[in-house]
Amino acid sequence: MSGTGSEERGGVRQQDPVVRFVIGCALVVAGLAALVVVGALLIGWRFARDEAPGRPSETFLVGDEGRYWCLDLKPGDAGLAALFVRFGEINDATSRHIFRGTFLEPLPLPHRGAKLDDLAPFAFEFSTSSSDPASGLTVPTAWAARATFSRGLFRVRAALRLMRFVASRDATKGETHDVDGIAVTEIYAKGAGFAVATVGNRVLVASDTARMRTVLSPARATAAPALPELTGLHDAIKLEGEDAWAFYSNRRAGGLGPPLAEGGALASFDVNEQDELAFRVVVSGGGAVEGGGDFAGTPAECTVVASRFLPGIPVSAITIDGEGARAGDGGAKEFSGRITGLSTRLAELLSSVTVIRR
Repeated sequence: MSGTGSEERGGVRQQDPVVRFVIGCALVVAGLAALVVVGALLIGWRFARDEAPGRPSETFLVGDEGRYWCLDLKPGDAGLAALFVRFGEINDATSRHIFRGTFLEPLPLPHRGAKLDDLAPFAFEFSTSSSDPASGLTVPTAWAARATFSRGLFRVRAALRLMRFVASRDATKGETHDVDGIAVTEIYAKGAGFAVATVGNRVLVASDTARMRTVLSPARATAAPALPELTGLHDAIKLEGEDAWAFYSNRRAGGLGPPLAEGGALASFDVNEQDELAFRVVVSGGGAVEGGGDFAGTPAECTVVASRFLPGIPVSAITIDGEGARAGDGGAKEFSGRITGLSTRLAELLSSVTVIRR
């Protein structure tokens, strides 16, 4: 009996070093994994953290803008949701056409269609400024853009900081400045450049650091809204379910084209469930079309004015409601219209842009 017990105890003692080695290896692996996780979390936090928590949103508009566009995607918008569904159908049809007659045709190819709720709420603004708004002789000299995210913000911040880190390693490609506590990186590429910054849930891009400094100015956060003569018209013509709005000023430099009267126009846009882009436009006092002269409000003139808000969309796609513009308040003129088959037209426009880039 005692001999058997001694052999069993001896067997256990012979296994102890192996067990201890396995346990030690497991602890080392667990420790290394923990270090990797902690390191990844620290790096992720470093890249994705908010540089200026609590900072109020910029007013963005400076006051010298000649053109401005704002796209505002809202969750639950029936028209936009239908547009995303149609985009998915167009993509599926395109894929089937590409693989028709090949061995891939019968295969259920995976795809991930874009959904409105994966992106919205989301807002994008873009503006171009003018050199001397007081003189009326203005040439676009600077631009700025702002994207306001609600989803995927951490990934966006991390990607931008990585781009900033790579660009700042070479002074000939980029450098970072401090603007009122915000890191602004100016990036140079192929003779052109731009400045980028992240503030809260917003990403700002500008033509240069000087423009970015103007947009980020804390004194402007509490200032009165810029360009009240144009932006004040927005509420008056805003469409129910508005998805975008824009304005432009008619001021142009001499010698660059036919003389245009002082004034401007503001438009409100809505994507409806009929696959249409409906719009309403107000032309403030003295607005003019490309041919020069005063804006009389004929359907042809209304079409030209509407086309200025829709680069890339042919004039033939624009339909004006009724007999053209009607008289509004303060000498302004208003008109409305629509673009039918919006999803198909946008898909064709995006395809043409892709082909040009290639």
